[in-house]
Amino acid sequence: MCCYDFTPVSASVYDQAWREAFRHKWIESQKRGFDLGRAAIKDWDERHFKKFYRWCHWQHLTGRQFFKEFPEEHFDRVMDPRDEIEQLVIGQFWDGLENLEIFNCALGCGWPTDQVRVVLSRLQINEARLSPLVS
Repeated sequence: MCCYDFTPVSASVYDQAWREAFRHKWIESQKRGFDLGRAAIKDWDERHFKKFYRWCHWQHLTGRQFFKEFPEEHFDRVMDPRDEIEQLVIGQFWDGLENLEIFNCALGCGWPTDQVRVVLSRLQINEARLSPLVS
């Protein structure tokens, strides 16, 4: 019998987000012909950070990449969606909706709320909120 201790290599949402924000700053500054500075970082933060950290959260939940900003017990706890309700709830998650918004949508659309609750509990949206790069 083979038994080994798997310790995932930790990444940082914020380190990766800063790299993306600086890449955005460089591209947008090149387009304009001058350094946009903090304004470009703030632009990336406002337009892309939430979707970016949700993507990182999904990578963490599905066991593809461990991120130190998310709880260790959430790592590798979700499989890719298997049925229509899971796909719908996860689609809403990707669209940036919060638990209450997703649940209200489920009620309005007649989705089975017990199943929606299970999916939401696995996603841990509230526990995975991160502050933006800049304020």
